[in-house]
Amino acid sequence: MLQRLVNISVYVLLGITLQATVGLTSDVNDPYFVAGVVEFRPDFIGLTTAQLIANHTAAYKEIFASPEALETDIVVFPEGTLNNDFQPTYVPAAEDAVIPCLLANQSSRYEDFLVELSCAARTNRKYLVINLTEKENCADNAAFDPRPCATNGLNIYNTNVVFDREGRVISRYRKVNIYVEQKNTTYQPEYAIFDTDFGVRFAQFICFDLLFYTPAEELVVKYGIKNVIFTASFISETPFLTAVQLQQSWAWGNNVTVLAAGSSYPLSGATGSGIYAGSSGSLTATMVANVGVRQLLVARVPKNEHTGSRLEAVNTRQFAAASTAPLTGLRMLRDPQLDNFNSQLLNLTASSVIALQQCAEDLCCTLTAETTASQSSYGNGSAAGAYQYRFGVFTGQRSYEKEQYSTVAICGMYACTDDTVASCGLLFPANTTIQPAFAFKRLNIAGSFKKAERLLLMPNTLNLNFYSLQPAQVAWEVTDKCKSYETSIDLKASADNLLTFGIYANYYDSSAATGLAGSMLVMLSCLLLWTGTFAIDFLHIRFTDC
Repeated sequence: MLQRLVNISVYVLLGITLQATVGLTSDVNDPYFVAGVVEFRPDFIGLTTAQLIANHTAAYKEIFASPEALETDIVVFPEGTLNNDFQPTYVPAAEDAVIPCLLANQSSRYEDFLVELSCAARTNRKYLVINLTEKENCADNAAFDPRPCATNGLNIYNTNVVFDREGRVISRYRKVNIYVEQKNTTYQPEYAIFDTDFGVRFAQFICFDLLFYTPAEELVVKYGIKNVIFTASFISETPFLTAVQLQQSWAWGNNVTVLAAGSSYPLSGATGSGIYAGSSGSLTATMVANVGVRQLLVARVPKNEHTGSRLEAVNTRQFAAASTAPLTGLRMLRDPQLDNFNSQLLNLTASSVIALQQCAEDLCCTLTAETTASQSSYGNGSAAGAYQYRFGVFTGQRSYEKEQYSTVAICGMYACTDDTVASCGLLFPANTTIQPAFAFKRLNIAGSFKKAERLLLMPNTLNLNFYSLQPAQVAWEVTDKCKSYETSIDLKASADNLLTFGIYANYYDSSAATGLAGSMLVMLSCLLLWTGTFAIDFLHIRFTDC
């Protein structure tokens, strides 16, 4: 305890000294703010819980205080890389305006790591977002939650915490959609929204929440949020839901800024971080392999509506979209419904022109393509392989490794290792050099998606490096046709390294999705699309009189 008080006192003194010398990077009048997201490799083996948390806390502070972070206004760390169930901490509510750093000499209620990170935010004069395992005394919440409590008298939450530049807790969010984890949920869903001194309002949620209406879509639709913080330990799934692919698709479909920080443990499937400026695409992103990394990604983010010309002038892409080596050494799940798609093999050569239609239930989609010769080679393995492609359509229910479901509608072209359906969504082994048999000179997929009150339509693309195509490479358009949305995705630049190209629709309220397969389990809530009789240019939606 004495050492703890000494450490915290040093932090407080440093904070008082540095407050005068560390200025604000952005203010309310600046057109940009500077954000950082951390792809963070956690430690697991050979450490006690106390050692693990101490190591993670020290690494957090080192990254947060690094020269690379100097100009950032806000830094986001990922889900599940700080503490664990064996050493949870209490977390103050935002309305209590607590600065844990200043309470170190008065109270032992908060664990050392929470106090130290509060002090780090105060010392470095930055907003800091962390994810942790939180404990709460059931008795403290008994008036609002009639459910029975655990025998130890505690609720255990998967929680995001936001510190301001003073080290004050200004936002606390407890995860709503639990994914294969032994955690509590709040009796009523929480909506964590906070304002910053640089003039940006944020909301936050965690990992699996991204696939559901509450709170993720609801924050955008009901509360008008344009800037989202997303912490994750996301296990990628081919061909439509790999991490950066989904992050960019969701940001583009909603035209919102997303700051996404991912845990980095590729051998278990977890990786994927980035900063996305809505329909202007990625500002920076990373997908890594093998042992994982501890890496800070930084970008200047426009505060107002996204325009590509402004972004290109101030941002340098940090992801390896042009790499010649496909990403390997990463565990991937495969979409369990892929075998149930209505699909057909694309018989393509180096000089093909095709046009075809595929339907499932009430959803019909078209694919048109023209191919040309490819001289590319990806990787340096001892074996050679070339992906084949299927065009598939699916409407219906899908699960996520447990009893939670989504109702989705998909039109997509996806890669297969041979001509069988069973090979689709699989990847060639790491020792394979990919030698494409052709390149797509032109490629368009279009579909008529039945209207629903609660629906999100997203462009969905993926290349061999597990990044999505950017707006310079692909065009996305949605047109309101009264009873349906006519949706299309169009390739603007030749490509021979595609794994996925298509349209992904999430029908959050299946009762509104008439024509989708049968009677389906309704998700936790829904997404309300803004409708009207006028143009919304940034969404590329053209409204017509109905």
